[in-house]
Order: sequence, then structure tokens, then C-alpha cells
Amino acid sequence: MENNDGLVPAFFCVPDITGFTRFIATADINFTKEVIPALLRKLIDANVLKMKVGEIEGDAIFFYKTGRLPAVSRVAEQCKVIYKTFSDFIQSIADSDPENFEKYLANSQLGLKIIIHYGYISVANIKGRTKLLGPDVIIAHKLLKNNIDEYNYVLLTDKYLAKIKDKTKLRELFHWEELRTGKELYEYIGEVCYHYISLDEMSFMKDVPLIEVLKLNKKTT
Repeated sequence: MENNDGLVPAFFCVPDITGFTRFIATADINFTKEVIPALLRKLIDANVLKMKVGEIEGDAIFFYKTGRLPAVSRVAEQCKVIYKTFSDFIQSIADSDPENFEKYLANSQLGLKIIIHYGYISVANIKGRTKLLGPDVIIAHKLLKNNIDEYNYVLLTDKYLAKIKDKTKLRELFHWEELRTGKELYEYIGEVCYHYISLDEMSFMKDVPLIEVLKLNKKTT
């Protein structure tokens, strides 16, 4: 349903590869040009919410879904599937290409953050391509650069959290008592407040093999 400005409500889920720039700059180009596209394809396929892909920006996939907000349990499941897909992919490299894994990935070179946001968008068609417009699209982009000192985490904007009616499920699935608070100040946008938690601390991650958690949980120095 559009509002008075012609904008439609939209749910955003943006998985972003942490450490991407360093990985591209330091790893062998023949290795990176195989790893990154293959990983992005896997993450795109891990779309259990049947979201649309607004764009792929280097190391980030901008998923969005208009209309009714997905249930918090489904959002948690989506985060689980994305993170497990990422973890399994890194593990597959360790198994199939141990030499390059040890050289470029063994020290937690790559991590994953997932930005969850809710807002309003305008959809434009530019020469056959869909372009998302609006302040909330900018916020989702801006939040990829933040002050969080974690390597694998979920960031939930307060604007998204305010839309959740089932607070019990929120506390259960996202460990509300362990969620840490943060905020960013962006020019022209203003202050954006959020909560976040390490992906490895979330209750639904207990079935991820420990070896994967150990490899992905350390902050790269």
C-alpha cells in the first residue's frame, strides 16, 4: 500500500561480506575471482523469504520485500540460512582447496554482517533495470559502514524493531537481553539507532559446527 508520497513499505535484508576489500587486495586474483562470485551466488540462492534482489554492490546483496512484514521467526530463519550458507561455503574451500584456504582464509579473512531494516521506497525503472529510491534505501546502504567491532553480526534498526508486534519471539530468537545498542550519524539523514548481536551468540546458531564458529568468529587484525 502506497503512502501519500507514493512510497511503498519495504523490508530490507542486506548480507554483506566483511573483510572484502582486504581479501580482494591481498589474495591471488585467480582465487578471488572464483570465490567471490560463487559465494554471492550461494547467498542469493539462500533466499527463503522470496525477496527481490534490488542490486548487488560489490560484496553486498540488497534483498528487499514489499508488502506485509515477514514474521520475526521467518526473519531469524533467513539470517540462519544466510549465515550457515556462508559458513558452509568457507568450509568447502577448506576441504577442497586447503592451500589457498590456509593462505587467504584461515585467519578469518572474511566475515558476514546482515543488515535488517524497514522503511519506505519508490521503485523506478531505468532502461529495464529496477532502481530503489528513498531515504530508507540510503540508510540501508550507509549502515554497511558502521562502528560495530564485530566480524559476524546481525544489525536490526530501531525502525524495524518498532514494527515487530511479537516481542516474545524477538527476545527468544534474537536474545533481546544480549542485544547491544548502537547509533550512527549520517549527513542529511540524521541519527540512525539500532541493536545488534553476534551471529554466533544467537540461539538458532547452536547447530552450526563449532569448527566453523571458531574460524569465523575471530576479529581480523
